[in-house]
Amino acid sequence: MMKKLISEYLRLLARFKLWRTRPTVIGVTGSYGKTSTKEAIFRVLQTRWRSYRSAKSYNTDLGMCLTILEQKSGFRSAVSWGAILMRATLNSFFGRGYEYIVLEYGVDKPGDMDSLLAIVKPDIAVMTKIGLGHQAEGQFENEHEVLEEKKKLALAVGRRGKVVLNGGDELLKTIGAEIHGELHLFNDNELQAVEVRQERTGISGTIKSEEESVRAHFAIPGTHHMDVILAALLVGRLCRVSLQSGIEALQEFRLPPGRLSLIEGSGGSLILDSSYNASPETVIGTLQVLRDFPATRRIAVLGTMNELGKYSVEKHSEVGRACGDWLDMLIGVGEGGEVVAETSLKNGFAKANIKTFATAEEAGEFLKTVPLSQGDVVLVKGSQNKVRLERAVKIIMAHPEQAAALLCRQEAAWQEKI
Repeated sequence: MMKKLISEYLRLLARFKLWRTRPTVIGVTGSYGKTSTKEAIFRVLQTRWRSYRSAKSYNTDLGMCLTILEQKSGFRSAVSWGAILMRATLNSFFGRGYEYIVLEYGVDKPGDMDSLLAIVKPDIAVMTKIGLGHQAEGQFENEHEVLEEKKKLALAVGRRGKVVLNGGDELLKTIGAEIHGELHLFNDNELQAVEVRQERTGISGTIKSEEESVRAHFAIPGTHHMDVILAALLVGRLCRVSLQSGIEALQEFRLPPGRLSLIEGSGGSLILDSSYNASPETVIGTLQVLRDFPATRRIAVLGTMNELGKYSVEKHSEVGRACGDWLDMLIGVGEGGEVVAETSLKNGFAKANIKTFATAEEAGEFLKTVPLSQGDVVLVKGSQNKVRLERAVKIIMAHPEQAAALLCRQEAAWQEKI
């Protein structure tokens, strides 16, 4: 009851502040890439406008209200929540306003988007990509159900608003005729990237609009992350930030912790830290990044993928089949990791190069004994609850004293959880 009262009070405060300050609201949703896209958009807008964005992955009802009111979560501390409510009240009535605010809209089940849109409808809606996740009981059965829920964000935009869709996503393109606002596509003639290459220091490509073409390098791994760059640049253009200014703003852009971040590993190795969360599509995608990454030895540490319900064995097996002979070592963590390892073994992966562990800590300690060396690239990917592969990353990173800044879930409240 108390949690509901706090949530309703914060919702009222958030809506009042939005009414008082009247920012242009940019909403970002999709099955993956939301947080990275939100951060990239914010980086571009900052070059010209007074802007603000969701903290971390604050994409639930409560998280959105806290973002608008510029507050952090109090987790389970009653004292902290008391202070938050006081500061939030002051912020609602007297806090500074922003010209643009970038919000992340996350959904786990049908109906979630309606609750978020009741707080604020966006002036500009951005949809990254549709994939299948959240398949536990009461969640989604297929990609079409995911699309039906997430497209509500785009349909909430009025005729004077704008909708930005990933033109490379076939499902997203099907909703174009339903859009009321002005429709814009990236990965299309309006804005696209060609000659995209993975390099050890990031990705490079030629950014092409209908008017100009610019060759650029971005310090983030994974050619699929060019979608993040394109979405941010297109939103920037719609908000009167030039393509060149947007590219310059993203030159040193870094992905949020745990989203395929580049971290220096022990012995001169390199870690591709994607420990924040995992779904079948994103795991297979990051395996492709590892396959294409310049390296002398490639190691994948893959943990359980949560919220797959009755599809869990099937989806973990799909990941196992994606582990080809280009991989030098496979480490499975948790029950799902065991399924990945077993499937890869059945598909011809050398048994001597497969290890399984119950916990992230055990996997990390094993990697210390390998040992890692110059030229090794280690991909770490898994879900959050009861998997927590960032703990393995902390063990093998060259500078564990930087964990608080570089890794996900380093807050005290998270450290107390399993």
